[in-house]
Amino acid sequence: AELQFCEATRILFDYVYRHFREYHNAYTRFPLSINNADYADYHNICFACCFDVVWHRRHEKKDPGTVTQTDVQVHPDVELDNIPAQGEIESLPVFPKHCLKLQRLLGSGAFGEVYEGVTVGSQISEVVPERRVAVKMPVTEITQFLKEAYLMSQFNHPNILRLLGVCLLNEPHYLILEMMDRGDLRSYLRGARPTTNHKELLNLTSLLDISFNAAAGCAYLERMDIAARNCLVSVRSYTDRERVVKIGDFGLARDVYKNDYYRKKVEGLLPVRWMSPESLTDGIFNKYSDVWAFGVLLWEIMTLGKLPYPKNTNHEVLSHISTCARLPSPAGYPQRLYNLMMSCWSKEPTERPNFQYLEETLSKLRDYEADKRAKQNGAAGHVNQAYQEDEEVCTGVDGDEDLEALNYLMYRSESPDSVGTDSSTPTEDK
Repeated sequence: AELQFCEATRILFDYVYRHFREYHNAYTRFPLSINNADYADYHNICFACCFDVVWHRRHEKKDPGTVTQTDVQVHPDVELDNIPAQGEIESLPVFPKHCLKLQRLLGSGAFGEVYEGVTVGSQISEVVPERRVAVKMPVTEITQFLKEAYLMSQFNHPNILRLLGVCLLNEPHYLILEMMDRGDLRSYLRGARPTTNHKELLNLTSLLDISFNAAAGCAYLERMDIAARNCLVSVRSYTDRERVVKIGDFGLARDVYKNDYYRKKVEGLLPVRWMSPESLTDGIFNKYSDVWAFGVLLWEIMTLGKLPYPKNTNHEVLSHISTCARLPSPAGYPQRLYNLMMSCWSKEPTERPNFQYLEETLSKLRDYEADKRAKQNGAAGHVNQAYQEDEEVCTGVDGDEDLEALNYLMYRSESPDSVGTDSSTPTEDK
């Protein structure tokens, strides 16, 4: 890991120097040039400094009682064996920091901070027009930052959060992401629940469309941490036909919903309520366990964001799933929809459907419900109200000290016009 840190720093030095030289030469009358010998000296000095820091860290005597960063491990969402190569780093979309204006803090935690920002200036208009963006400032080593940036740059799908650019020339480093106005899907679903002022704001057709969006994103990705907290919604309105749900930022979601995770001293933080039996007992994470998690996500959507197994603690969920117990059917929904969930929860992993099948099936169910509503003159489909039972009195939050590993803040500001709220009167999805 330490050698990787040195190598990543060397690559970053090369990257920063080249881009700084190009920028300097483009905007000044005095071209900057360094001959090969001088460049080699700079390169060697940079590498030597990094090596010196690493050597001192390795040989520094620590108090046996001191807790270091390596004592707290986080279960990885996506694993990359090696740091990105120099060519891969150079392929990252560069975003000039002077063309970005930060506006307000959206969320913070162990992952770092996320701000709402706006692009300014004419130099980037051809690539990224003036728009609102999300700016993530991760608190990670440069190796992890480069991994995350390169990984996100490889995604190209309408239901995957898009990386717009990176700022690497100086600290703090930025990841520039597209802005999803409504924030995480769970808060969006819970905001659609009936109140004294309005009925349910999402009908069955809309919920199936949301499920289809998530399935399409999951079909594109191979491995992920799937839950409503990992999906982001593009618009605040419940009637906007342009609404898109995308698989979002995994590290941020972990910090926002800390108590969804059960902390084990070896594996780190595990989302037990979305995990398959083989993941819980044998630590197996693959496409089959992802399908199991998607079945739980589908259940969350149909219950308007209810916590899975609300009457069980995280410890109890472990034994509950091991005994082949399953989440109950959302009352009032078509049996074929619950059958689809149950197929995702098959005890035998290979008997679970793949994401392509889930995507196609949900598309057919959505179209069927839309046609049925059209024949009924737009009458809204029934929405399950089982979420009202024991929702706020659930025992799903453990009191163990092991769960107090991370600080968290909801992915929205506390202002009335924040991501998670809408000051206007909501309109029912008709």
